[in-house]
Amino acid sequence: MKTWQRSLMALIALLALFGGTAYAQAPGTPPVEFPYTGNRTAVWIVAQLHILFAGFILGAPIFVVISEWLGYRKQDPRYDRLAKEVTKVTVILYSMTALTGGLFIFVLLATYPQFTTWLINHFFIVFAVIYPLLFIGETFVLYMYFYTWDSWKGNKKARHIALGVLLNLIGSITLFVIDGPTSFMNTPVKAEGVSPVEFLATASIWDKMFNYSWMPLNMHRLVGNVTFGGFVAGLIAAYMYMGSTKDEERAYYDWMGFVGNMIGVGALLFLPFMGYLLAYELCDYDASICPYMMADQLSMFFEMQGAMIGLIFLASNYYIWLSMKRIEGVEKVRMTIIAPIVMIILPLVMTKVLTDYPAPDPKSLMFLVPMLLAPAILGRFIPITVSSRTVIKIGFLMVVVGNAIWLTPHGFAPTGAKLVAELELPSDWNFLALMPAKNSAAFTLVFVTVVNYIIYNRAVTQGTIVWGKIDYASQFVLIFLAFSAIWTMGLMGAVRSLLRKYFHTYNLLPDFTAESFTPTLAYSAWYITGITVVFYAVVSFAIIVTLRASHPKEHAPEGSPVPAGAK
Repeated sequence: MKTWQRSLMALIALLALFGGTAYAQAPGTPPVEFPYTGNRTAVWIVAQLHILFAGFILGAPIFVVISEWLGYRKQDPRYDRLAKEVTKVTVILYSMTALTGGLFIFVLLATYPQFTTWLINHFFIVFAVIYPLLFIGETFVLYMYFYTWDSWKGNKKARHIALGVLLNLIGSITLFVIDGPTSFMNTPVKAEGVSPVEFLATASIWDKMFNYSWMPLNMHRLVGNVTFGGFVAGLIAAYMYMGSTKDEERAYYDWMGFVGNMIGVGALLFLPFMGYLLAYELCDYDASICPYMMADQLSMFFEMQGAMIGLIFLASNYYIWLSMKRIEGVEKVRMTIIAPIVMIILPLVMTKVLTDYPAPDPKSLMFLVPMLLAPAILGRFIPITVSSRTVIKIGFLMVVVGNAIWLTPHGFAPTGAKLVAELELPSDWNFLALMPAKNSAAFTLVFVTVVNYIIYNRAVTQGTIVWGKIDYASQFVLIFLAFSAIWTMGLMGAVRSLLRKYFHTYNLLPDFTAESFTPTLAYSAWYITGITVVFYAVVSFAIIVTLRASHPKEHAPEGSPVPAGAK
């Protein structure tokens, strides 16, 4: 029996068992008590592992299909090989997604039977019909996409790419559907003048799905999954590069690592804005969520998030620096002096402008847009230039400065509740703890990274890149980027769940158990690290089994991804 047939049968068995378990519970069945971790942490561990696997299998196919299409258009077999190798890993991890999803359902039913039954009853059509059909459809299309790779070449390549587009369409719809109940737990439906319980009794399934945070969560997860998939592709390339013994193999995996990093960083540039949109909708739903999230119980989680995001941006720019070293003629690449000047003054000017004209006041754009476009416009008329190395060094410095601003707290205490003067920031520096400064810091990280990629693109155009000759330290940077992205996903997943405070579903279904408290960052960090290590180990094992163990000593040349006679 083939792999896809076994996986499909296992999935159907899990769904049947899930349905039977959900409606065969004896009345009054006491919940299971997990030792050591407790019930809530046990659910958290299994749910987070499932989300990580699901995030990869939903994000990876997006750039896989894009890579396959690029190979088709550019007649470059490297893109086709990259797409196929990432798909091999995706197929292996797909079964882990189904396994952890089934385990999550069992643990949730055992630990919180009343809440689980209540949620299933409200979203019965989603859990019992729509989601299973989408999951089965995605399984069928994924395995068909993988097993037709070699047979649908040449004139049939366009058909195979269309199948990949269908796979991504089903995957995105699956994500949107399951985000309905997930976002409902944070922002359940409500209406003016009617209690949430009364409105819920008459609300349709669409009312429940289309809640305040549903669409922002969809966009945030979609961009986050692509970022995550890109960095894991870089991880695959790093492992294979370090195990390669032939120059041509090192050259290919060096190129693959760069593409994976570029995709991860490219999507990462949009992630802060998606996060701001989600936070805005949460705060618009209930104003008390904002201070609880940013200045009170969860403030230290956001300090840690700032540190991790800053490290990811710093590592990404360091990878660009290492990539520049393998380009012959890079010393000829120069940039207008306006670019580093804008980098340096951007945090201060943007903080001042956003303080005087808070977003979304359009007057702020009158100052910021000309400043950001100044390097491209004024650079044509000002002949003074600086070397690419100088620009990147200044960029490194501004990433550190931006991250320092992002991490600056209102006071030297884990919460902002009635701080004494000795624990508060000096009044002259207090502006660094306010949102205008935080927004400026995040935008500085994005702007610096964009400038560095522009420099890199110029270097590739004006010089000659020597693939396979990159500094060996770059592979550890790719490994660090993947680990950091996974860890940060776990951290922010915990934050989103903890925003419900002592509710299973915010303001609707209270949690009366002894575990309905907000854990400390230290407690959460240990479990996030453990979850990340487990996921990292499984992914590493999948890479070794699918690519390293079966990697031929002499790699057969890839077939042309273009129709016959098109060259």
